[in-house]
Amino acid sequence: MSDYKAAIGKRVSALRKKNGMTQEDLAELLDCSVKHVSHSERGIALMSLEKYLFLSDYFGCSLDYLLKGANPSDITASVPTFMVEILRKDEEEERELLLTYLNMYERIKKSATEKQ
Repeated sequence: MSDYKAAIGKRVSALRKKNGMTQEDLAELLDCSVKHVSHSERGIALMSLEKYLFLSDYFGCSLDYLLKGANPSDITASVPTFMVEILRKDEEEERELLLTYLNMYERIKKSATEKQ
């Protein structure tokens, strides 16, 4: 059963490193000790749920990915959490702005591909 702790720790460590952070940086961000970060990353300890929620938002990954290692090819696991939340909200104006941005990205990508 303790394998899940190590797996969570490896994902936290990978995200930290991918973002160019040291354990000291992460400890400061989370307002905890470097020892706690180290123990969490090695699967000796778990962080609080609040800290995992914060990391999910901070690193732009789903909580499912962070805690369960959800398949990154699953679209909801690979899309930043804030985008999924915007699409789920009842705020039509914000949703339309995001969709406009995504459509613009699609046009730019298509134009770049045609030029090659």
